[in-house]
Amino acid sequence: MTSAAAMVGGILAVALVTGLVVQVAHPFIRHDDWGFSLSSDEPGSTDIWARNQYEGRWLTWVWWRVLGQHLSIVMATTVFVVAYSTWVVGTVRLLRLRRWWQQAAATTALLVSTTWIQLVYWPGTLSPSMVVAAVAVWTLPYARRRRSTWWPWLFLSVGLAVLSYQPVALLLLFAVAVTERRSGFLRLVRVAVGFAVAYAAGVLVVWTLNWWAFGVFGVTLAQWRQPNPLHSVADLVTNLGRYRTQLRSLASDLGPALVVGAVATVVGLWGRRTRRATGLVLVAGLMSVSVEAAVTVVTGAVTGVRASLWAWPLIVLPAALLAAARGPWVRRTGVVCLLGLTFVGILQWRSDLGEHRQTRDEYDALITQVAEARQRFPGLPVVLWMEPAIRKTARGNMTAVTLQNMTQEQQGVYPRWCSKARCAAIAATVTPPPRGEVVVADGAIVLRVPPPPRWL
Repeated sequence: MTSAAAMVGGILAVALVTGLVVQVAHPFIRHDDWGFSLSSDEPGSTDIWARNQYEGRWLTWVWWRVLGQHLSIVMATTVFVVAYSTWVVGTVRLLRLRRWWQQAAATTALLVSTTWIQLVYWPGTLSPSMVVAAVAVWTLPYARRRRSTWWPWLFLSVGLAVLSYQPVALLLLFAVAVTERRSGFLRLVRVAVGFAVAYAAGVLVVWTLNWWAFGVFGVTLAQWRQPNPLHSVADLVTNLGRYRTQLRSLASDLGPALVVGAVATVVGLWGRRTRRATGLVLVAGLMSVSVEAAVTVVTGAVTGVRASLWAWPLIVLPAALLAAARGPWVRRTGVVCLLGLTFVGILQWRSDLGEHRQTRDEYDALITQVAEARQRFPGLPVVLWMEPAIRKTARGNMTAVTLQNMTQEQQGVYPRWCSKARCAAIAATVTPPPRGEVVVADGAIVLRVPPPPRWL
């Protein structure tokens, strides 16, 4: 079996076993990603330009203008998953594994990231960042051959990643660490400093564009992120506590994978031939934590576990490096660790995808009822109604927006919220407890929004 067939076969097997193929064919899309699949004049669209002030994802805006608004949610999800898989294969190639089964084990282990799977519901927003990562990791071996191509590659790749989704830039740091594992000390220092400067340059470009477009030199943090700018020692203590909580949540999310990764790291540091490469991966992890922690310490905003994309490569790459080593027992240890990480990741993927698929099936059933009601009562408008106490919450609003866009996508009708008078009349006809259903009341087809799912 060829190496390409082994790696692609591993990816397809994971997609089938975990249900990722179902997510691609009939995706569940989170509420704030729908706008990236819609043109500015379609119902449910949002002001993508204005979001740059709060997120600084200027490359994502360009992607939406040129391509994103013309893609269906299936095509957007396909692009996102294929780009991520391409990044995985490109990264595994850098390890120079000798046997096809080693390559398959490394590919599947790196693929089933417990953090990345939580991003699969935002394909419209995040596709450009994964395309940047995929192109960067495949061009890296050629770029590093000459100084005239290496530094432009570094600044362009890292800068574009920052302009699309900053956590993806840290994935490139691990790819660089793997390729530089045999470089001298001074070369490593230059690379580390160069990466930091490239990252800072990307941030500076974002801030400059925001100053030009919105008159704000920087990124305005939305209130839902609960910003706490660093102005005092008390702010420092608070923000450090927030990041400590973030790390605890990340450790809980990684679960047994953290133990397997620790074992692989200890073995890698113990072996003379693997110590240097494993140490460089740890340095990449330390730099990633430093960047992420600095954001929280300075702003008070916590990125959330799903943004800590660096955590999975930090766990998987030491095991993959063991699999690439010369000693037979070291290689076996690496492969066993990779298989363990794959098992843990698959379980997490099945759980996460399963929860979202169950919610999507529930919403699909409601939309089917809407279609049936529209056939029976063709002249009636379709409106939304939700228990007022739930509607006021952020989670309630997210649920309603998701249903609105799913109905628009499947039935071509965008249900609006009922008027105050009609809402009162509907409230008098529905019965507790809160649940999703479709009823006809007060001269309208009423889509009663269910309570938010537990995972939200």
